[in-house]
Amino acid sequence: MAEADPDNEMGHFSLGRAYYEAERFAESLPCFERVLELNATHSKSFQLLGECQLKLDQRDAAIANLKKGYDIAFERGDVMPRDAMAKLLTELGEDVPKAPATAPAASTSAKSADGFQCSRCGRPSGQLERQPFKGDLGKMVHERACSQCWQEWIGMGTKVINEMGLELADPRSQEVYDEHLKEFLQLTD
Repeated sequence: MAEADPDNEMGHFSLGRAYYEAERFAESLPCFERVLELNATHSKSFQLLGECQLKLDQRDAAIANLKKGYDIAFERGDVMPRDAMAKLLTELGEDVPKAPATAPAASTSAKSADGFQCSRCGRPSGQLERQPFKGDLGKMVHERACSQCWQEWIGMGTKVINEMGLELADPRSQEVYDEHLKEFLQLTD
């Protein structure tokens, strides 16, 4: 995907993630950098870029990217990357950036009275009324994603299917689709 369409942020992210998981950190760097050229608010790419840079002993660059990524994740309500970057910065002995004076409309740490908090944006409201589809993954989406993030996924999911040429009747294609869904909605632990 990244080669066929150089402007495909998802393709570059997927390639970078594959290199990252294979511990080929030097090869991951340009992938995550390209994602950030295409989408400067992709907080997960800042997190993984910083992690790769740390593995490659590029401490100063990693700290700069983690701090910038933290700010972006905070503004967007991307809870999991924000918390992961805060943890890395703390482990490095660095100060975690202060929350902006104008915090996002939705609290990123509060839970609703029934305990719901979206895993992607941190909102304590907007839970889906019912499972969007059957099975364990459908249940997880219902329990952990808000309706706004789910609607964003529908558009992104269509892009995943089209750009990756997935045929959801094929178990391997379904697995790839599900992994992208979990990553997008930050359902992975």
